[in-house]
Amino acid sequence: MRLSDQAISRFSSQHKIIKQYTDHLPPEALHKRFNSGRWSIHDTIAYLCRYQYVFLNRINLLCNSVDPYFEMYQPHTDPEFQFTAARSTGALLHEIYRIREHMIQLFKKLPENYGCRLGIHAVLGKMNLSQWLELFLLHETTQLFKIFKMAGRLSSSELKQDNVIQMPWLQQKIDEIA
Repeated sequence: MRLSDQAISRFSSQHKIIKQYTDHLPPEALHKRFNSGRWSIHDTIAYLCRYQYVFLNRINLLCNSVDPYFEMYQPHTDPEFQFTAARSTGALLHEIYRIREHMIQLFKKLPENYGCRLGIHAVLGKMNLSQWLELFLLHETTQLFKIFKMAGRLSSSELKQDNVIQMPWLQQKIDEIA
């Protein structure tokens, strides 16, 4: 089983939308937290950057060991996450692009039968490499949606909102969807 061309295509490009979501925002807006305990856009980008390294490590273990077991990644228990989050947003984006290109080249070089290599996720159970890639893409999409929402909220707060009806219950439902 080989990795699907569609998954590799998404893996090659979906992260690039971050710049479109954030380019119009002033740098200080990237660090704004709307709720205590919630991440800012910068924190979410730091998470995406760090998670790429976690995922790369998992791919390497999947390719070099038999049925490796992986706990669910939790950034608050990862000492490297704080180091990553301390970097500038621009440096994080650059790193996301760099490591993503490295992983794309790795996927292209993998033997065709490596798509069925198995790894065990603590919550999701046994998954082959193709499923791990899909999990990464879906998880990243969720984070991108969060960035999209925060960037939209920051943009709309700059507009005059006299005629805007506020619906906090709807915002909570949208957060639950993500």
